[in-house]
Amino acid sequence: MTALDDFTAAIEATDVMQEVLKSLKEEPALLLGDICRQYERTGEPVPDHHLQSAGYMGEATLRALVSLGWIKRQSGGRRSLYCYEPTSQGREQYEKLKADGFYNKTG
Repeated sequence: MTALDDFTAAIEATDVMQEVLKSLKEEPALLLGDICRQYERTGEPVPDHHLQSAGYMGEATLRALVSLGWIKRQSGGRRSLYCYEPTSQGREQYEKLKADGFYNKTG
C-alpha cells in the first residue's frame, strides 16, 4: 500500500467520511423522490426553493440527475432560479426505488 492508500483508508474509516459516503449514495435518490412526489401532486415543475437539497451534496446531486437525464432543469421565473421536472426515465427510477422500499427506509 502507498502512503496515500493508508491515508485514505484512515480518512474513510471516520464517522464523518462514512456519513459523506452514505450521503453520496442516498441523496440523489432522495432528491429524485422529492421532485417526483411534488411533480405528481402539482403537475408542475418543482421550484428550487421547494427542494430539500441541503445535505453534503446538494448542488452536485442536482447536476448528476440532470446529467443522467432523470430530471430537466428549466428557468424558474420570478420566484426561483430554476425549476426541475422529472423525465420519464427519472419517474421510472423513482418507481423502482419506491417499489424496492427505499423511501420507506429513509423517510
